[in-house]
Amino acid sequence: MKISYNVLKKYLPNIASPEEVAQDLIMHTAEVEEIEYEWENLSQVFIGEVLSCEKHSDSEKLNCTKVRVQWKELSIVCGAPNVKAGIKVPVAVVGAQLAPDFVIQKTKIRGEVSEGMICSEDELGLIQERQAGIMILPDDAPLDICVREYFWKNDAVLEIDNKAINHRPDLFSHIGIIREIATIAWEHFDYTYADADISSFPDLWLINEIPDEVSRYTLTAVSEVENINSSQEILDVLGSAECDSKGLLVDVSNYSLYLYGQPTHCFDADTVVWNVCVRYAKDSETFIALNDTEYTLQATDIVIADEEKILALGGIIGGKSSAVTDNTTNILIESAHFHQATLRQTGKRLGLRTDALNVFEKDLQADMAIKWLGLILEELKKHCPNMKITGHSDSYPNPQKQVSFEYQEEKIKSLIGKNYDSKNILTILKNLWITVEWDTLHIPFWRKDMNHMADIAEEVARIDGYNNIDATVPRINLGAVTQHNIYTLKRQVRNFLTLQGYFDLYTYSFVNAPLMEKLGENTDHLVEMKNALSEEMTHLRWSTLPHLLSALEKNKLEHENLKLFEIEKVFQNNGWETSEMNELTWVMMQDGDTLYYDLQSDLSDMLSDLGVSKFEYKKSREIPNYAHSGRIADIIARGQKIGVIWEIHPKVLHRFDLKKKVAFFRINADTLASMIHSLPKANEVSEFQQNRFDINFVVDKDTAGSDIQRSIEKTDAEIIQSVELFDIFESEEKLPGKRSLTFKITIQSLEKTLDDTVKNELIEKIVANVAKKWGTLR
Repeated sequence: MKISYNVLKKYLPNIASPEEVAQDLIMHTAEVEEIEYEWENLSQVFIGEVLSCEKHSDSEKLNCTKVRVQWKELSIVCGAPNVKAGIKVPVAVVGAQLAPDFVIQKTKIRGEVSEGMICSEDELGLIQERQAGIMILPDDAPLDICVREYFWKNDAVLEIDNKAINHRPDLFSHIGIIREIATIAWEHFDYTYADADISSFPDLWLINEIPDEVSRYTLTAVSEVENINSSQEILDVLGSAECDSKGLLVDVSNYSLYLYGQPTHCFDADTVVWNVCVRYAKDSETFIALNDTEYTLQATDIVIADEEKILALGGIIGGKSSAVTDNTTNILIESAHFHQATLRQTGKRLGLRTDALNVFEKDLQADMAIKWLGLILEELKKHCPNMKITGHSDSYPNPQKQVSFEYQEEKIKSLIGKNYDSKNILTILKNLWITVEWDTLHIPFWRKDMNHMADIAEEVARIDGYNNIDATVPRINLGAVTQHNIYTLKRQVRNFLTLQGYFDLYTYSFVNAPLMEKLGENTDHLVEMKNALSEEMTHLRWSTLPHLLSALEKNKLEHENLKLFEIEKVFQNNGWETSEMNELTWVMMQDGDTLYYDLQSDLSDMLSDLGVSKFEYKKSREIPNYAHSGRIADIIARGQKIGVIWEIHPKVLHRFDLKKKVAFFRINADTLASMIHSLPKANEVSEFQQNRFDINFVVDKDTAGSDIQRSIEKTDAEIIQSVELFDIFESEEKLPGKRSLTFKITIQSLEKTLDDTVKNELIEKIVANVAKKWGTLR
């Protein structure tokens, strides 16, 4: 939001400098993102007088002049044909920067010193067309002043961060900011909204069919007006908002918006076919707006219509058919209070953003809807003395109630933790237009954010200055803080995986139908957003898989092999309720046939690092559309399924334009977190040497390695310390329908050193046990 410093100064003559005002707002109210100085590039251009003008000795077109400017006499070489002695001109002195790449310097032109430049209108930026001569000012132009002041182009525009004041619709206006600045300066801004007596005028034919959506709608008929040029006072306010002037009848409406913060709109009354009705749009009803765009509406959109057509899309934009023109002489002025959520949804769906919508969606108070009337009628009367009010209607079935509650001074001090002086508190309340009547506070109608004593305490602390609150030690007993295992898990997982070369990702928590379709899925089982941020964010994600695959797609050209992971929340829709859980997912993209098993190996190492020792992979019975049916397994830890590991189906890879194989797994991180810090079982340490050997079996292709692993472990549990599947070989040419599994076996005894005889006997038993069900020794 942009605020004119000159407008502020008009109402607060003793206001501080723009920089000081900005700092006060930053410290007490909202961030000021920037101060834009009007015609800042002309700050070193002053009004001077040409004292003498002679032809250059070495040029037919150049003139050597003496110019009095800034109480000095400067030599300036000028090529303009209309330069002469005795005229007053704009002079850019040395150091003036008229454009980013155009700085005035002291120089020599064909041997003559030139200490500045006499400017033309286009060089000053006043007009676009290139001028042949310099700009000649009137004889009464005051010498030595800056041209910014002479042309009244010395404003400073403060750009205030909207996000910081979303809860304060009263601050989306010059008057609101003026009240705020005065309060910060410990002054009372004594301002009363312009008033107009409209009680004697006849009612208009106005029907409000949706009072729940449009709690107030006012319509005023005015005749004998003209769409003439607006006053400089109006233009100053509009200029700060970068709003172009479109004639008085349009400008007064925008003037109300930017000065008072109340959006209004003017219709050409001669185009209206009575009655005027505030209603919902009909499904597929069309509407051509002031921006010449045709919109197709839904039954949830609010419209203002007459008997034949839509006049305006309520609270957002007016219609082309009822627009004010240069020939308009009779107008209808509307003002209203619309339901903020309804307008926001309409605006987002249609891709429409207007300044009026920006204010209405902050839930402007309904009582403001009539405050514009006196302001606009006053301006119309100034410009059009014959103006007449011919009718007025105000649909306001449930007026806004006065907010009042008990005044508790001690609670203010207690909540903030500072012993404020009673007089200072009352001064702040007065400057905020909060009246104190005995032990009751009455809140001004424009403040929707003050409903409790806690709000009052915050206002007192804010205006007095948060920096004036002394830091003190809190008087509470702090016990030991215990951290949930999920945070420990996230930290350990991130440390482990980044060391293994994985990139940690943070992706959006939203997906949409096209992204799900690339997976071969739909959004039926997902949680739909009622007010989606964009078309790409219509549903909450059920997994991070879609975004991880998208990340592979975006980065595939820069990385031959890529490993990504994310551990964050996902959301499940059970039909009757929505639940959320933390999910650990990672993807690995690389060439070769061992990808699936490489990912298993990394996962096994991570689980071991987390202290989850008993885990296995079992063939999964549920195969999603995006998984390779031959390479998918459930991850079982301590007898409980915690996740799934699989290779992505080639069709899905094609949709994401991925040429290499991709393996992926997802784990319920909440379940895994409950397993990671249980007390470990202590085992007796043997003093005898370990013995390790490898053994290889050829088995059917669908035989699970975990089944053979368990068979080996059961052969002699006393001496077999560990069994690890570390290599898998598949080849339809060499082992059709089969695969080779290689296990590393570690044996050790607590009683003696195991010799080769014991090892060989154990191998014979292992081979015999495996041969009974699964395969043979290779």
